[in-house]
Amino acid sequence: MLNSSLFPEMIEAPKPRPEGPFAKVAIERSLDRTLDYSIPRPFIHALRVGQRVRVPLGRRNKPAYGYVISIHDDCDFPTIKPIMAIDDERVLVTPGLMELSRWIGRYYCTPLGTVIESVVPSAVKKRIGLDYVSAVRLAQPREQMQSVLEKTKAPKRRAILARLLLLEPDHSIDLVRLANEAGATAPTIRKLARLGLITITLEADFEALNTLSENLGTGRGPESIELPLNEDQQLAFDELHSRLESGFSVNLLHGVTGSGKTEVYLRCIKAVVETGRQAIVLVPEIALTPQTVQRFTARFERVAILHSGLSASQRHRYWQQIWTGKADVVVGARSAVFAPLPNLGMIVVDEEHEASYKQDSAPRYHARDVAIKRAQIESIPVLLGSATPSLETYWRVQRQTPATQSPEVAQPKQYHLLTLPNRVRGLKMPEVELIDLKQEMRMRRGVHLLSQRLEHLLKATVAEGHQAILLLNRRGYSNFVYCPSCTNVISCKYCDATMTYHRSAGVKARGGSNEEGVHTGQLHCHYCLAVNPLPEKCPDCGKKLSLFGLGTQRVEEELAKKFPDLKFARVDSDTMHHARDYEALLGRFARGEVQVMLGTQMIAKGLDYPNVTLVGVISGDTALSLPDFRAAERTFQLITQVAGRAGRGDAPGRVVLQTFMPKDPTILSAIRQDFTGFATSELLSRQQVGLPPITRMVRVILRDQEEAKLHTLSQNLAATLAEAIAKHGGAVTMKGPMPCAINRIAGYNRAQILLNSPSAARLQDVLLRVRKAGGFATSDRIAVDVDPVSLL
Repeated sequence: MLNSSLFPEMIEAPKPRPEGPFAKVAIERSLDRTLDYSIPRPFIHALRVGQRVRVPLGRRNKPAYGYVISIHDDCDFPTIKPIMAIDDERVLVTPGLMELSRWIGRYYCTPLGTVIESVVPSAVKKRIGLDYVSAVRLAQPREQMQSVLEKTKAPKRRAILARLLLLEPDHSIDLVRLANEAGATAPTIRKLARLGLITITLEADFEALNTLSENLGTGRGPESIELPLNEDQQLAFDELHSRLESGFSVNLLHGVTGSGKTEVYLRCIKAVVETGRQAIVLVPEIALTPQTVQRFTARFERVAILHSGLSASQRHRYWQQIWTGKADVVVGARSAVFAPLPNLGMIVVDEEHEASYKQDSAPRYHARDVAIKRAQIESIPVLLGSATPSLETYWRVQRQTPATQSPEVAQPKQYHLLTLPNRVRGLKMPEVELIDLKQEMRMRRGVHLLSQRLEHLLKATVAEGHQAILLLNRRGYSNFVYCPSCTNVISCKYCDATMTYHRSAGVKARGGSNEEGVHTGQLHCHYCLAVNPLPEKCPDCGKKLSLFGLGTQRVEEELAKKFPDLKFARVDSDTMHHARDYEALLGRFARGEVQVMLGTQMIAKGLDYPNVTLVGVISGDTALSLPDFRAAERTFQLITQVAGRAGRGDAPGRVVLQTFMPKDPTILSAIRQDFTGFATSELLSRQQVGLPPITRMVRVILRDQEEAKLHTLSQNLAATLAEAIAKHGGAVTMKGPMPCAINRIAGYNRAQILLNSPSAARLQDVLLRVRKAGGFATSDRIAVDVDPVSLL
């Protein structure tokens, strides 16, 4: 061994530690950790938490984008790379949204960079629709420039410098505007730049985005008139008004359909706006609730609307107006919960029970729960409204869920229940009739999707000049194609699911025959979206195929045959390709140009037409047999919601509910419109078997194209989960790995692992341990769904 004292030149000198400050950056890619970068001197005073930056990543220093989540003075790494550039000078993620993003990342087991990607719209990151201007600034200290001004004799130069000296420190002015105000020309200004007196840089013109869009609310029209509150509404409003200034609270407004929940929302928001604050209103699918949106835009002058029908530049413009406080109310779907309002005073979640509030890709957040968490961070009230509340919310209200049991970390007595048990103007709830389809089939020959009673009421309704809504929550013509000879069912070759037959528009049966099974059309897979032609004969035995099951197309065909003069329209995702298609149809329906609307769940919510007196549910039990513990809850909600579309005017309403399961408890509760009875019974059943909301659940879905690889992946993850679960004794249980209800989708074999626990905190600890161990590193093959809303 060499003696280092004899060869001092061989001793390596310690490397100097990098000098601060440093920035911690969350990369936009699915990188499940944050990285430290040094801040170059030119950026030290300009860099702020929440800005988007460009940084070097990996050995090749490939440019990547991320967000500054903190700035600190110390760093533990001996070498560190510098930030390459500030991509956007705006703070895209405000402090409150940054805290919310951190919570979402932890609770929903998602990398922070991926979460922030959902928080900041793509149009904002890409600066779509943004113009650029030549920004002019003073290049020297103000005192020195004042001296230069005094010595300058040229009047135009004096005017230019004098105007620049009026600017606030570090502010700029557009070159064209400066030339106009100083009475000079652009070449004169540029000459001062060549002399080193001023700087001219090309900068984004964010001010131009603040020009209020013509789509903002006008505060005019018949919907702008405040409706008088009845006794129930006034009691609810008075109780809510007392909490608008009292910090965080969760308020469930449970009102029957037509009870005037929206008017209570409007009154509360008005009180908030009058104090100089803003409000967010979440609706399940903004394109499907145009009437609700119209009431907000008519009542308030500065309403920003966020929905999928907007162009990218419109989204950017609205976001900028929201960010600068030029919008008082933001109405939108689930992503509107991230609206960067500077002085948020209230959040409203309309139809809080809707499953569409849950995002199906990472981060798999639920907008209702995120809204509650944001309200807690901002110390403001949140109002949840529904005629059929989710059992999760109802359970929390009833039990006053403590902090360790709730994703919102809500304290006891912060959940409040308000009820609107009656319709406005003293209107009665519609009468509900039950039709047993089994008995109907015995009494009539042939295939009839409309019962005799429904046919009679439909004729009478149209004859009286009223309108009707028919619901069948299944699109297409027939939900499976079957060979009666060899019992072969036509399935998707990429999924373990049957193909749905969709009849081609305007095409008659082959050979002019109306015989079942010989229609021209295509087979669609509603899971992987594959499309195949309908086979002429059975692929296995060559015999004739038959069509089984029902869909909206089949009901449409029957309506056309039995009511040739009826003016009706089919409303499903096959006919409504854009939000404007749906809005146009609703306009025709409101004008009476359409007498009957037939559709899926798209027509079951948010519609208020006084002339609708009849609602027919073609098959009330289509979802009851699905292998999902929420099947009964969804069935009850759908029937109750669509039934509420009837009888909202002076004429009484009637609902005809057709079913093959007339004695099912869910169907009977829906007939009575007894939410409390249904919820009590359903919660008791779930308590007996330990299902949400009594317990908390995490669903881990694994997929691979090869079954052997899927087996290995699932077994390894199960072992890692079991090790983490062992730390909690029996407080956390695991089921699986086991096949999913639909074992294969889009060519990928699927398996699932279910975790249950009475404590959300224990589940979070298990996920955190597995996450740190790299158990979820294969993000493209493993999906973690916290609080899943579907097990299919």
